[in-house]
Amino acid sequence: MYRPVNTDVLPTFVLFHLSFAPALWGISKFPGASLLISAFLYALVQLYGWNLPQWPVNLWYFNPFAWQLLVVLGAWWAIRGYRMFGRKIASWPVVALAIAYLGFGLVITLSWQIEPLAAAVPSYIARLIYPIDKPDLDPLRLLHFLAIAVVVARFVPPNWRGLARGGLRGAIRCGERSLETYCAAVVLSLLASLYLIEVSDSIAAQFLTSAAGIAALVLFATCLAWIGKRSRQHPKLL
Repeated sequence: MYRPVNTDVLPTFVLFHLSFAPALWGISKFPGASLLISAFLYALVQLYGWNLPQWPVNLWYFNPFAWQLLVVLGAWWAIRGYRMFGRKIASWPVVALAIAYLGFGLVITLSWQIEPLAAAVPSYIARLIYPIDKPDLDPLRLLHFLAIAVVVARFVPPNWRGLARGGLRGAIRCGERSLETYCAAVVLSLLASLYLIEVSDSIAAQFLTSAAGIAALVLFATCLAWIGKRSRQHPKLL
């Protein structure tokens, strides 16, 4: 009956891990058809609200029928998509559109906290975009993700050595140990929320808790990577 804060994604996380092997086989054998089926399922969710039931009531917060599109799209891009559309995606017209959309998204997000900015958003735009549904991966959220991917593809070289240096190496470690890092982040986010509620919620406190949380997660993931590397250097007992 009780679910700790920020654990809504875990059921979807587990389901995607279990289903990724057969999905990857399908994408490697029939990449175009697999992506089309995934996109069609996503469209059905947007039209009919398909989801899975959650015990004892309600539905899954991160709807796997919708969020699966990101998983399939990523695998399809790595196997086939970048060869077909890599140069077109990184072209300046596409990048300019992506940057413009990210700027629009920033304004809309800030308007949720800044009342004068909210009043400046035309009513017809508000009626057009709201509600920006998160459980079913609203198309606006999907476009936001794709816009970020386009900008990164343009400005970050595929073999950029900077990815293996400094803080970015720490981010890679967190990605390599994603499940353990996520579980640690759940605990840290709860502690940070308590601090911001009980002690201070100033801008400085928010920056401090965010920086401390990121540093702690990077250190945690780095230690796990070091332990895993050390364990492989010793002979197995069994």
